[in-house]
Amino acid sequence: MAAPRAALPLARIPLLILVAVWLLPGLIGHDPWKSDDAIGIGIAHQFARDGDWLLPRLAGEHYAGDGPLFYWIAAAFARLLGGLLAQHDAARLAGGACIAMTLGFMQLAGRALHDDARHDSDRRGGDGRGRGDSVMLLFMGCTGLLLHAHEAINETALLAGLACAYYGAALVPKRPYAAGLALGCGLGAAFLASGLVAILPPLVALLATPLLVPDWRSRGAALALACGLAVLLPWLVLWPALLSARSPELFGAWFYQANLAVLTRGFSLDSTVYTLQTLAWFAFPAWPIAFWALWDCRRKPRSAGVSVPLIALIAGLGIACLARPRGELPLLPLLLPLALLGGQALQDLRRGAANALAWFGGMTFSLLGGLIWLGYCALLTGVPPRIAANATRIEPGFVAHFAWLPLIAAGVLTLAWIALIAKSEHTPQRSVTFWAAGLALFWALTMLLWLPWIDYGKSYRRVAQALRSSMPKQPGCIASLGLGEAQRAAFDYHAGIVTARTELGERHDCRLMLIQDSASQREPGPVGPWKKIWEGNRPGDRSEKFRLYAREKAAP
Repeated sequence: MAAPRAALPLARIPLLILVAVWLLPGLIGHDPWKSDDAIGIGIAHQFARDGDWLLPRLAGEHYAGDGPLFYWIAAAFARLLGGLLAQHDAARLAGGACIAMTLGFMQLAGRALHDDARHDSDRRGGDGRGRGDSVMLLFMGCTGLLLHAHEAINETALLAGLACAYYGAALVPKRPYAAGLALGCGLGAAFLASGLVAILPPLVALLATPLLVPDWRSRGAALALACGLAVLLPWLVLWPALLSARSPELFGAWFYQANLAVLTRGFSLDSTVYTLQTLAWFAFPAWPIAFWALWDCRRKPRSAGVSVPLIALIAGLGIACLARPRGELPLLPLLLPLALLGGQALQDLRRGAANALAWFGGMTFSLLGGLIWLGYCALLTGVPPRIAANATRIEPGFVAHFAWLPLIAAGVLTLAWIALIAKSEHTPQRSVTFWAAGLALFWALTMLLWLPWIDYGKSYRRVAQALRSSMPKQPGCIASLGLGEAQRAAFDYHAGIVTARTELGERHDCRLMLIQDSASQREPGPVGPWKKIWEGNRPGDRSEKFRLYAREKAAP
């Protein structure tokens, strides 16, 4: 008699275990990493250390590119958990808490936003909870989210706020007061995290949806939007007013950099092409499923479940194309509407497409898991020798140490993955479940088996401590040239080194100067009576080198 197959969607406890395996590994146990993780931890460190909670600061300088919300949360975590965890681990846990809130709101939004299709869910074998789980798993399965969900970055708070706002939008027709509260708090939190531009896409969607969806042209919908505006206003006014009262100059710098700078940039063909190319892998597999959802809904009555995320996606994509400099972080908010769109079509996904995605996910992550195990064996035993030699070449000086607990945990997760792909029911839900579980397996195995090796190469701790030991006991002012934001944050966090940047054009009379340049190029050094007293870089890092110069005393 054949063994029974595991039912999909997953029951509540297995689903929570999957979320925990995807989210928790990598949040603690390693130093700040270049570059966004180090910047976020550096700003939270300044909040927690100095007690001035009004405006984010990085290595002694005001940081006007973001709002303060995430850094407040991270600094609070650092203070509350300071006796149990390192400050950088506590700050990173704040990002994990924001992502957990995002997942919860996405599940609720997916469930509520598609309740209007519940009348035909019995025919398709789905229900409200299954739709909510599909949205959450599709969001978790986005390839580009994985690394950034485990960093101490401002965008985690932005995602939580936007997800709360989308949940509020799902409640508009039936629960106007709850919808208004969720809309106002969600948009307000997103604004306090990243500024006005971050909330423009959902705002555009909220204003345009009544033009397309009859259910939103009702007294209840108008009441929900009015309540949302009333709740949002204090978020928009209070902190900017306090900042303006403290310093009009700092308020002006924040208002321009976090708000107007994006809106005043023109479209660039190169930037647009880069955004679309990056989104193709960054949002996989959410975007092809979302496109199928749009095709599937083309002849159905217009609903808020389609209109809200679609309008927000279009507006958000336009803003992402304006982003300078190019990067992945501006694409993170796009994953929310893509998951909301795709989640409603998962039950209707063609059998061939669902099986192909499930097969691709199962094969891809099984192969990646096997390679991680093979590399771990090479680190410990030197076999296969080629893999061991490459690992040593990339991170020279690293010495692997065996530990039972990570090995047992990695073995249990591997067996659970094998059981999942072997025993799951053949339903459309299997495709997104395999993909999310495969990403969780890949990330968990990497963090359990390879974390010491990765941290050895990505941490600035040894470089910062070596730099500090090369300085006099009373170094005084330290000038810097070419020092990046991540490096300034790491040197301040690990060694208390704060520099006066010569790029800002301020005059200084420092006795020491720290220069960052490429490790492959020999720079002439500062002009004048300077003598190099130290140089260093991270093991195996050929992209950067740090050189410290001391001003020579003039001859009598």
